[in-house]
Amino acid sequence: MEPLIIQKTVAYMLKAMKLNVNIQKFQSEFASIRHGNYFEFINIIQSPIPTVVVYNSGNIKVTNTIEKGEIDFSGLIKSGPSLLDFFKKCQNEYGELIDKDIPDDIYEKTVLFEIGLRMHANNHNLIKERAVLIDVIQQISKFKELSEMESKILDNGRRFLNMIKHNKNQFPDWQSGIVAFEEAYEIIKNHKLTVI
Repeated sequence: MEPLIIQKTVAYMLKAMKLNVNIQKFQSEFASIRHGNYFEFINIIQSPIPTVVVYNSGNIKVTNTIEKGEIDFSGLIKSGPSLLDFFKKCQNEYGELIDKDIPDDIYEKTVLFEIGLRMHANNHNLIKERAVLIDVIQQISKFKELSEMESKILDNGRRFLNMIKHNKNQFPDWQSGIVAFEEAYEIIKNHKLTVI
């Protein structure tokens, strides 16, 4: 399956963070899209919004605008052109980034991990805007009635993501972190908490 543009875009920025590239220039853009604030992100980038047809509870809505608080899959689709333009800006600014520790597919999965958890938590009104990932995991765990072990495994996925973002040694080495993260990714797949 072809990767979503959000995977490519945010994975690139995570790699930049892990490699200690100064991303201050795009801090607002990255923060808004990583937290699922599509309204803010689209308004920063200003790319055209594609027309989207949404069916919800018997109602059909055709729109090419985004509303504040739009947090579901349609918000992600509407942000596609902005994500693509942002990805190109990042590549122009930083060039090709190579990381010997973490493969690109793992970076892309970390994006789907966080966005998927946030999207499901948002869609069920479990969290407030800009909730930290540990709170998202706690709320999703309660909502989905996950076991204590499953919640701990999900939290290990979060710890690996933090290891990338903040260069904190959450695991003895990158390979151990990748193994723990892959287990967490399996949990979200098994419980249908993925983006698609």
